[in-house]
Amino acid sequence: MLVEVEPQSPASNQENRPPTLSIVTVTYNSEATLEDTLRSVRRQSWRDFEHVVVDGGSTDGTLDILKAAGDSVCWVSERDAGIYDAMNKGIRRSRGRWIHILNSDDYYASDDVLSRVMPSLVEDAVNYGDLIRADDDGSRVAQRYPFRKWPLYVSAYLPHPSLIVSARQYRAVGEYDTSFRVAADHDMILRLVENYPANHIPVEMTVMRQSGISATNLDLSMREFGRVLHKHGMPAPAVALITAFRRVWWKMRSA
Repeated sequence: MLVEVEPQSPASNQENRPPTLSIVTVTYNSEATLEDTLRSVRRQSWRDFEHVVVDGGSTDGTLDILKAAGDSVCWVSERDAGIYDAMNKGIRRSRGRWIHILNSDDYYASDDVLSRVMPSLVEDAVNYGDLIRADDDGSRVAQRYPFRKWPLYVSAYLPHPSLIVSARQYRAVGEYDTSFRVAADHDMILRLVENYPANHIPVEMTVMRQSGISATNLDLSMREFGRVLHKHGMPAPAVALITAFRRVWWKMRSA
């Protein structure tokens, strides 16, 4: 079923009713990038949302940025058990029908992203848009992937930063698995696609900086990807073969 969502005025979000969308941002010592994230949310032409920020107890200028944002964000700062624990906290605090996790080193690709994406959301589907990967040298690569299930067992190609999940879906499939440090998002995606069909929305939605731990710690990423496959029923020999293939592929890609 297609979800018909009309753009709302800022005043409508002040009514005593749940917003259609909750944007969840996880932060920890994010003063270098957080303002870009907050600005990209504030500038959205589509306004029926709340912005929930979960901070892990930052010691830099992150909290000053959050305080300066005023009532445009609802935030909390406390120790957590890692990024996925913070995501789970943000989901629990969300009041929206839909939830988008926009991390503190990511930002929306344009000011009309939500106006273009929200009307295309489909109930009981895995809704995802397109991703732009931004490197430190200023280069950008746009990634658009029509959905196929089998590549998810070889590569984490479906972009978590451009995934919009309903609160009902999170209740159905469960929270992020905090035993993972970098791969719980892919585990979540596999859980979703095992229960719902995919709905690819061909809109460049999110810009992701290539600075996260999964982008800089290849060994950890490879190990945890293998754990995800094993969790989802793949035999150990197949996991070892796929992991070896992925290592060769990454070396060739980085050469």
